[in-house]
Amino acid sequence: AAAGDEEIGPRRRFEEVSLFDLAGEGEEAGDRSGPRRGRRRGRRRGRGRGGRAGEGAPGPEADEREDAESEPALAGSRDAVEPGASERDEREERDERGGRRRRRGRGRERDREPERPRERRAGPAPEPARPEPESDDDEDLEDEELVTLAEVPEVAEVEETPPEPGFEDEEDEEESPEDARLRQEREARRRARIAKVEPEVVAPPRPPRRRAAFLAHADRESIGAAVLLARETRLVEGIWVYPQADLMTFFRGVATDLREDTPICVIGFTASPARDTLQAASLYRDRLTWFDHHAWPPEDLERLRAAIGTEAVHVEPGAGSVLPLVLATCERRSRFSDKLVDLLAGRFTRHDWERWGRLWWWRLGELAGKSGERRAELEALVGGRPSDLTREASRATEPPLPAEAEWAATRDFRLAHFGGYAMVRVPVPPELDLQLAARIVRERYAAALSVAWSEGGEVFALGSDEGASRRSFDLAAMVEHLAEKFAWVKPLADGDHVARFRVEGAVAEPSRIDEIAAEIAMGRSILEG
Repeated sequence: AAAGDEEIGPRRRFEEVSLFDLAGEGEEAGDRSGPRRGRRRGRRRGRGRGGRAGEGAPGPEADEREDAESEPALAGSRDAVEPGASERDEREERDERGGRRRRRGRGRERDREPERPRERRAGPAPEPARPEPESDDDEDLEDEELVTLAEVPEVAEVEETPPEPGFEDEEDEEESPEDARLRQEREARRRARIAKVEPEVVAPPRPPRRRAAFLAHADRESIGAAVLLARETRLVEGIWVYPQADLMTFFRGVATDLREDTPICVIGFTASPARDTLQAASLYRDRLTWFDHHAWPPEDLERLRAAIGTEAVHVEPGAGSVLPLVLATCERRSRFSDKLVDLLAGRFTRHDWERWGRLWWWRLGELAGKSGERRAELEALVGGRPSDLTREASRATEPPLPAEAEWAATRDFRLAHFGGYAMVRVPVPPELDLQLAARIVRERYAAALSVAWSEGGEVFALGSDEGASRRSFDLAAMVEHLAEKFAWVKPLADGDHVARFRVEGAVAEPSRIDEIAAEIAMGRSILEG
């Protein structure tokens, strides 16, 4: 054994030990893996001893250390040599795993770093240190597998196109302000396209404004209502005034001379004679509007609605006045229109009555006794102003006192006193104006309230003067209270702010008037609100 040791040098002994170990592993793994694993083992040992590939072969100190480690193994049996080889293998495997971790770490760092063009090194690449050949196998390993980074040729860098993000990726990404603005603009354009496609619900077009013709009954309220409608329309073809007996004169003569598209407003007339009137009205369907407050037979009213349309009929039988029906259709109101309504409803102030109200009250009464077209006489009310009316009244001759004043001065009326207030009962003849007569009687007796009605009729009016007491009365609330208290009391339209109600059976049972007066006296808290 000693002689063998002297003849075999340290390098030769190391090679035999290495080959012996590789041969044993090859027998265990099989013929197909023996030679290849032998070469890989040699490469791994070379890298383990010399560090990373390309750093050079082990030097003389490494050979002497390996000789010293291998001598005890050769001096003993083959079983003694195998543990040393297994320890080296484990150490080499640990070094190899450490190298993999370092390479994997460098790969992750490269992935995290932003891509930048690879810079070409200036000058020739340095030649790697060639390791000293240990054996024939090591020389083949250097020639075939040990390649440094300097010997790898540079390859043109290929720019990779990122894949299109899916739905989940788009949801996870945070939207930038610019993308949000573009998305909102696209959404607005989409909604605009949808709005153009979908039909819009619009209100039916209003008919064009045309010059209208007005037919008023020969009474002060109907003429005043015609003036209010003319002020609403502002385009007047003419204002005709006729009594009930001459209604067909208008339809047979005047209406036929109007243009085919001229609207016609009939104010204060009933369908008499019914057959001729309804037949004539059907000829002006879609042009005719009817306002009235008189009593109508139900069958005539239904035939009128069928002839000209339900929306064109504004008839409330027994309403007592046509003013609330006309005012319900007026949209354009002015301060002077309200003053004109106060004059017709008996709520005028003393100042307005003295300046222009007395003159025009008399003029309206005079026009009621005439027939024909009266637009010229009413032009001052249709397009005038209170200041113009005042100047005209100052130059005009003072008109006589109304007939209601003389009548009220020659009659006595019943008074009722309660809670510091006085209420007067005023039965008015049919030929006199109900509101003006009640107003004059209240002033004569200095009464705060009045209950007035036309003799032989069932329509009553509850009135008061705002200046008669320190507080105004809630007359509408009192009418509602009476309607709730008595089944024979029916409230009427109050568009002109006049508290009207109907008392059924008032002519046959006059005691019902006493019951109404007593209930008003006991309901003082309702009046005061």
